[in-house]
Amino acid sequence: MQATETAARLTEFDHRGAGTDAERRAAVWLAAELRSARRQAYLETFWHRPNWALAHAWHCLIALAGSLVMVSHAELGGILVLVALVSTISDWLTGHSIGRRLTREHASQNVISPAPGPAPPRPGAPTHGDDGHADPQTRLIVTANYDAGRTGLAYRRPLRMTGARFRQIFGRGRFTPGWMGWLTIELLWLLAVAALRNGGATGTPVGIAQLLPTAALVLELALLVDLSGAPFGPAAGDNAAGAAVAVSLVRALDAAPPRRLGVELMLQGSGESAMTGLRRHLRARRRERRPANTVVLGIGPCGAGRPCWWVSDGSLVPLRYLARLRDLAARTGGPGTALDATAHFGRGISPAFPARVAGLPALTIGCVDDRGLAPRSHQAGDRPEALDPAALDRLLEFALMLVDAIDADLARTATDTQGAARAAA
Repeated sequence: MQATETAARLTEFDHRGAGTDAERRAAVWLAAELRSARRQAYLETFWHRPNWALAHAWHCLIALAGSLVMVSHAELGGILVLVALVSTISDWLTGHSIGRRLTREHASQNVISPAPGPAPPRPGAPTHGDDGHADPQTRLIVTANYDAGRTGLAYRRPLRMTGARFRQIFGRGRFTPGWMGWLTIELLWLLAVAALRNGGATGTPVGIAQLLPTAALVLELALLVDLSGAPFGPAAGDNAAGAAVAVSLVRALDAAPPRRLGVELMLQGSGESAMTGLRRHLRARRRERRPANTVVLGIGPCGAGRPCWWVSDGSLVPLRYLARLRDLAARTGGPGTALDATAHFGRGISPAFPARVAGLPALTIGCVDDRGLAPRSHQAGDRPEALDPAALDRLLEFALMLVDAIDADLARTATDTQGAARAAA
């Protein structure tokens, strides 16, 4: 099955949002497809609270209550804003917060397909397992989310275009925080106002200083409430296409396996909720998945546009992906090559980002348009007929070239390690 066909079949699971029955049916179908390709596959179920928009709407509401209260009781208002700030940061770091506790819990499923067969030993491998013996192979985890995101006013063209222009002004977004970063700035601003009011400051300047972040919070609250109840889109390009390319990539690597990489496929559920599937998967395996023996390659939206690799990502604090992987991506498919892929500065949560937070070597690749946007993302028009098969093919080619480059880089590292050991002896 071609990648476009796989993506189209995924969209037949209508409203496959995080934690829905449709998402679970899609997981069962994906596992069956992988087994038919002579791969093992199993489902990994986890419970979570996927409605991130409603969770952060609660944070905005708590902060707005604090802003109103601080006019007469500055200390109490400041405490409410501080609670909203701590809960927001906790949600980003751990996925747990006051706002999350006020939303419903659902079950999602990861689709796991381990590397086929026993991993052959790799001479001179510098990594070690928990038992002190050398790891036979580096594990390459290919991951993408297969669930669908919600549509809503926040993703309508006017707001997306305004945000894209703003990011282009500031170096394609490299000098700007993510949306949670802006929310954090507003909460810190209100805390500063509360401190001023508690110190006895009054008057028009203080009122204006308080009005600006408060107005921004009102707008964000409206957008988040709208998004929390918006219908799920078809999500053909974002991210059924990414899941389809991940499946095609693994099948191609099964036909011509890398010498030093054991390839594992991990299709994550609840990707729209900060890639919770990968976060839970890695947390359960934190003792065995370490920087010395694991590389994570995320496949992001790729329904149309130009191939790219993520330089950095993060909705609160942007973190850079591993420099070595970024350099390999630039050399294999970057400007001046046949693919002419470009560097992209993300400010959300891309498929490989939880691995980056966990300290693992990770990189996300995908496709964006000239404005740095995934075409039709979170929109009702993101349907199979709008997919560009050439974009999926180019990204698959980019992924194959990148995996070859990673494999060759591991060979060079092993050779250098052996040479250094001989010299020391």
